[in-house]
Amino acid sequence: MSRILSLHLGQGEGLPKPQVEALTLVAGFGALGDRHAGKDPDRAVLVAGLSAYEKARKAGIELPYGALGENLLLDLDPHELPIGSRLRVGEALLELAQVCTVCKSLSQFDLRLPKLLYGGRGIYARVLEGGVVQVGDPVEILVNV
Repeated sequence: MSRILSLHLGQGEGLPKPQVEALTLVAGFGALGDRHAGKDPDRAVLVAGLSAYEKARKAGIELPYGALGENLLLDLDPHELPIGSRLRVGEALLELAQVCTVCKSLSQFDLRLPKLLYGGRGIYARVLEGGVVQVGDPVEILVNV
């Protein structure tokens, strides 16, 4: 079973988002206290996979977790799941909504990064059921509805 490797909450501007031990996810809103929460329910939280960091590492780019702007870093690649897939993450239920665009803010780490991670940075998810999620919580992939 997959697990949450790292959690991040960005209250201020810039990357990387600081690491936290737990997030409170609110249905239709996002991660409580995150600068992006409440702006667009289809982009409530950003889910990234360890594979994005591994791809950067293979290119010689060492990134701290949170550098991709993710709220949840999982030990699975969300890009291998179809949009609309649902994930039970700790107490919360997420639905993958849209692929995250690669923005120029990633260039602060390495100019190659936006191109390297194009289409593979992470996936935005809706929060269907809120709850507290913690590092180490299991992640269950549910049937695509």
